[in-house]
Amino acid sequence: MIDLSGKTALVTGGSRGIGRAVSMRLAEAGASVVILDRSDWSLPEDRSCSAAIRARGGRAESRELDVADSAQVDAVIGALAAERPIDILVNNAGVLHSGTTTETTDEVWRHQFAVNVDGTFFCTRAVIRTMLAADRGGKIVNISSISGLRANPGFAAYCASKAAIVNFTRQAGIDYAAQGINVNGVAPGFVETDMTSIYGPDIRAALEGQTPNGRWATPEQIADSVLFLASPLADHICGEVLAVDGGWLVGTPVVVPTASVS
Repeated sequence: MIDLSGKTALVTGGSRGIGRAVSMRLAEAGASVVILDRSDWSLPEDRSCSAAIRARGGRAESRELDVADSAQVDAVIGALAAERPIDILVNNAGVLHSGTTTETTDEVWRHQFAVNVDGTFFCTRAVIRTMLAADRGGKIVNISSISGLRANPGFAAYCASKAAIVNFTRQAGIDYAAQGINVNGVAPGFVETDMTSIYGPDIRAALEGQTPNGRWATPEQIADSVLFLASPLADHICGEVLAVDGGWLVGTPVVVPTASVS
């Protein structure tokens, strides 16, 4: 069993979907979880992830953070580091916009990169600075996507942003391995979340039919992979991105979605 007792873990976008499952898993393993996003801190007790963790006997709190705001990221993470060492960061906050290259506006492109790429970079940079100062190593897990490893028709900005996270993870992974800071990533396939609700039943059935294990992942299955990479079991893994997709990437064709999101 993975034991993260005594560790402090930050999870961006940790109030719902994959982020909520990750927050719960880390807390179940004994970590003190800090959810950083724009909503959990303001949610009522019956909807807040941090409250749910505390109700189960875990340790959790929420702090407001816009990951796309560099100054706010530095201030919030700096304040947390002044209170306690930061051992784990999970960069989960992300947004999804559909559209081909010609359909993608400047605003959509910038928003996609501001949250997915800038947010991952700002939080990683701030936390690595605190880890270097504390000189005790740490774990950083970036949430990318199979769309960052393979093109997906109709999602130009999203695919580009998730691909940027993949190579940033590799770069940070080798830059700080010698200091005991393991930077790795998880690339989920199709998961039961709000984001995948854009797919109608026919498209979903086709995608499940193309997936070797025949089903989509639950958020908890993605969280299990994050937990592994955030634990001492991953001490010798640096700059890797683990696809958790039921085998979908291995030669399956791409299905063009019929729905759009904004």
